[in-house]
Formats: sequence, C-alpha cells, structure tokens
Amino acid sequence: MKLQFTLLCFALCAVGQAQAHYPYVAPLNYQTFNNHSAILSGFYDNPFVSEIAIKNFKFHVHTPSGDKLHLTDVDWAKTQTVSSYSLENKQDGTYRIRGEKQGSTVRFAYDQKQWKTLINGVRDPQKTANANVIYTAELTKKSQIKSIQTLEIIETFVSRRVTSTQVVNHLHDGFDVQFKTHPNAIMQNEPVQLKVLDQKKAVAGLQIEILQQTTDYSREGKVYKTLKTDQDGHLNFNLSDRGQYLLKMDYQQPIEMKGDALKRYKYTLSFNVI
Repeated sequence: MKLQFTLLCFALCAVGQAQAHYPYVAPLNYQTFNNHSAILSGFYDNPFVSEIAIKNFKFHVHTPSGDKLHLTDVDWAKTQTVSSYSLENKQDGTYRIRGEKQGSTVRFAYDQKQWKTLINGVRDPQKTANANVIYTAELTKKSQIKSIQTLEIIETFVSRRVTSTQVVNHLHDGFDVQFKTHPNAIMQNEPVQLKVLDQKKAVAGLQIEILQQTTDYSREGKVYKTLKTDQDGHLNFNLSDRGQYLLKMDYQQPIEMKGDALKRYKYTLSFNVI
C-alpha cells in the first residue's frame, strides 16, 4: 500500500514539475555593513538566474531584536524577470527573510487496500480504467478521504556586521529547519549541521539537493551534492567551493499520519560559503 501510494505521488510530482520554474529569495550580499540590503526573488531554471518576478508568496522578516515584519506586494519593485525588496538593516545582527505560498490540494481515497487519487465526476466507461484513480461517484459513505496541500517555503539570511542567533533559533510551526551552524557563517571545507523538523519532530531519511550558482552557459541542472537526513533528522555536510548555493527539500507527510488534512512542503534556502 505504501509503495503504491509513493509511486503515485512521484508520478503526480513529475507531471506538476514539467517545464517548471522554481522560486527562491536571496540577497545581493549575505554579509554586509550597509544600512540597507537588496533582496531579490523570482522563479529560476538555473540557480539564481531569475526569469520571472515572484508572485503569490507572502513574505515576512525577522529582525535581530525579535520583531516580525509582514511584507506586502507594494514593498516589492518588480520587472518582468525579478522582484526586489529594500531591507532596512540598520541593527547589527542577522535578519531572516521568509516567503510562503499555499499551493494546490490533491485528494486521495482509500479503496481496495490502497490510496488512490480522487477525481470529481464519473468514470468514462469508454476509456481504459486507471487502477490508481477513483472517482467521487464511486465513493461510499464509509470511504476514507485525505487531502494533501502543497506549501512552498523560500528563505534566506542577511547579517550586518556580526551574526546573531535570535532569528536562527526561531522555529516556525509546521515544517522548518533548525540551524546548528549559522547560515551566514558557513566556511569552505568546514562541517555544517542542520536539523529538519515537522511539527518540531525530526524528519529522518529525507533527501536534500544542493545546487550551486552556475558560471557557464549551460541550461542543464547543476546538482552540486545530494544528501539525506539521519535518523535524528540531522543533515551533516561540508562544501569545498566558495560561492552561492540553494538547498532544496521536498517533504510530504506520510499518508499514515493521523488527520485527514496533510501537507507537502517544498523548501528552498539560499546561502553562501565564505
């Protein structure tokens, strides 16, 4: 049952990602002494090469003093290819910029000892039946139904003059990353440790991709490193090259999890190695 559901989800993901652009947010400088920092956000094919201005994300900023500032669309200047926000960072310390977007919802129904994609309507008898799909007309009063909604999260950190831990230690509800290593203090060839959490519980065995900013003319994907969290949700790695990176995760709460409204989290962190 679990294998069938997993394969079905992979198939749905593949369809949804065809010809896709991926969102990110990143500063021009991760470490700065200025009073203001330019924050860029958009959708990319190649890492950090924005092709479409960001849209439908709700952003907020955590300041070194612990304040939380909510941004609106008018705070962003937009061109066709990128959005920019002027972060006022007059306080010394670390700022956390985070954007969230509610995505689509897919429903599943439990039928014949497996979870199947639930589609509104009636099955067409003239078409070949898909064993992984069930229609609402075929449900009974006792049918078990669950929904999975996608939430996209993009974030980055900027430090003025010094790094601080107020915003780094803050944990959001739901899916989040606990930074054992400060994201603005990642050094070349030095160990980095993060912890991946869902509802403040460790997420084990999650695959993570690290993408490096490209420096050639290729449009092909550049996966710099593929990693996996350990049984305690920890992610341990090091990076041998200086530069700018994206760390990407795609985590779906298990279908066996309690509750009928589940989440799939797509998370992207931008950071640099110094």
